[in-house]
Amino acid sequence: MAWLEIDSGTIIGVHSERCESQLEWVEYEGEASPGDGWVDGKVVPAEDDITPEDLRRRLARARILEYYPEWKQLNILREGDATVIATMGKFIDACRAWSNDPQADPGLLEQIVP
Repeated sequence: MAWLEIDSGTIIGVHSERCESQLEWVEYEGEASPGDGWVDGKVVPAEDDITPEDLRRRLARARILEYYPEWKQLNILREGDATVIATMGKFIDACRAWSNDPQADPGLLEQIVP
């Protein structure tokens, strides 16, 4: 059993447990990946011709949102705590660097934590 994190009909994360996020969450049993669609209660696989760059970007976005959904990013920025902002920024920068590396090892993304 997995939790799907869905934004505007697109699965952006597949998690073992529900995380803090104001996006749509669905408990799901079956195969699903970031980038797949969610239509009428069913997973619609993403097109097979997705570029490696787009796949890395989708995976990095899902990783970032796992720890820092947009609402949390905005709250952190508004609170103005320089240490918390720097921690978030370093995490997001590491995810972005991973996504921009054509030789990126998919296993390394899971090792990036705030």
